[in-house]
Amino acid sequence: MVYFLSKSKILSGLQCPKRLYLEVHQPELVEVSEDQQKAFNYGNQVGEVARHLHPGGRLIEYQEGLFQALEETRLLLSQPPPALLYEATFSYSGVLVRADIFSQGGAGHRLIEVKAATEVKDHYLWDCAIQAWVIQGAGYPLECVELAYVDTSFIYPGNADYQGLLAYEDLTAAIRPYLSEVPAKVAEFKNLLQGGMPLIETGDHCDDPYECPFWSYCSREQPELPEYPITALPRAGQKLLEELKGKGIEDIRQIPEGYLVKDSHERVRRVTVSSQWELQPEAGEYLCSLPYPRFYLDFETIQFAVPIWAGTRPYQQLPFQWSCHIENKSGELVHAWFLNTSGNAPMRLFAEKLLATLGNEGPILVYIHFEKTRLKELADLFPDLADGLNRLIDRLADLLPLTRQHYYHPAMKGSWSLKMVLPTIAPDIDYGSLEEVQDGGAAQLAYAEAIDPVSTELRRQELTERLLEYCKMDTLALVRLVSFFQAGTI
Repeated sequence: MVYFLSKSKILSGLQCPKRLYLEVHQPELVEVSEDQQKAFNYGNQVGEVARHLHPGGRLIEYQEGLFQALEETRLLLSQPPPALLYEATFSYSGVLVRADIFSQGGAGHRLIEVKAATEVKDHYLWDCAIQAWVIQGAGYPLECVELAYVDTSFIYPGNADYQGLLAYEDLTAAIRPYLSEVPAKVAEFKNLLQGGMPLIETGDHCDDPYECPFWSYCSREQPELPEYPITALPRAGQKLLEELKGKGIEDIRQIPEGYLVKDSHERVRRVTVSSQWELQPEAGEYLCSLPYPRFYLDFETIQFAVPIWAGTRPYQQLPFQWSCHIENKSGELVHAWFLNTSGNAPMRLFAEKLLATLGNEGPILVYIHFEKTRLKELADLFPDLADGLNRLIDRLADLLPLTRQHYYHPAMKGSWSLKMVLPTIAPDIDYGSLEEVQDGGAAQLAYAEAIDPVSTELRRQELTERLLEYCKMDTLALVRLVSFFQAGTI
């Protein structure tokens, strides 16, 4: 059987021949992660804007099949006036490509590949070279091959004015060395698809340059890892890992006492070997010294490749939701929150409600410095609120360094992320029990859907409830963490 290739399949083969094989022979194994879905969404949004920035073109539809798209492209390019096409479809030597923007010229044509990335990356040279090889092989000489990407310095003025969103780089010269290599890769991958599945183990290539949608399948095929692999040693350098492997040590419990130099490594080894968690009393002593009321705070943010609110930039972290558990000296807990799914820019109201809720005194407990960074950005965005927001920053108490320094449980396996710490101190708080929104990535997707004008009011309300449940659990987790540290027992 003769297999036809597309640009995307060739790129998959360049990343991992096994990925290409699975895409063709077992596509039902694909699992698209939330991060991949966001990347697809960003690409579609930027592509749509690119068409508006190059107006007057004709979109080559694909619903009626490959032959129709190829024939429509051929006809439009064979008759005057010079054509500007979106998704122009070309085939050559058994390879199919669809060009984001293709404009017809006299001596040569112009190809623009559009990316939602913020810079020109090395693997884009292969991307453009494959397209150029097919298009020129199909009889359309190219005068210019450009890459359009997102300029993060662009500030959206509003009113659907996206002039300046995209930056352009001419890659015509840069792709020439790759053009001569394309035919060999095409032949190699066609031959590969005729045989059996390549035997390739998982490794760094699984997410370079893209996260592989077959990770779950391939990882199940790998030999079973040790229960406590040496890679769980926090911030262990490659030199130490290779040294341990050279001695036949794969599991932390195999490391001899006294072998590790760093205190953090030795603590992980000691706790893992003993199977008993350790909590140093300094954590509880510090937390007991904090006054009341105490505010346990968590933010949710969203990024847009194509800004939708005036005054914002591409990929800017924009806060849209906060949750706060307020603890009084008596132990009483009150939950406060902010979430606006109207579709209007939420940042100012977010900040105003936060200032009103947190008042002027009391520690604000967070996990990692994320909230601090967002508060600084809000202060820059709203100078009239800056004094109050900066005072909030002064009251922040970060629980991550405290946890990393004073607590470890074998089940954390070298990670102090809240999602790894929480099951060891409050197993009853289960993010898996939440519907739909169980992590920050899912929260971004849910919010984007909630503010989409095509969402029904019923769906919007459903997503709002899911977001509130998730963010509330985040701050309740902080309450339970502090309670555990103060009590010194689970």
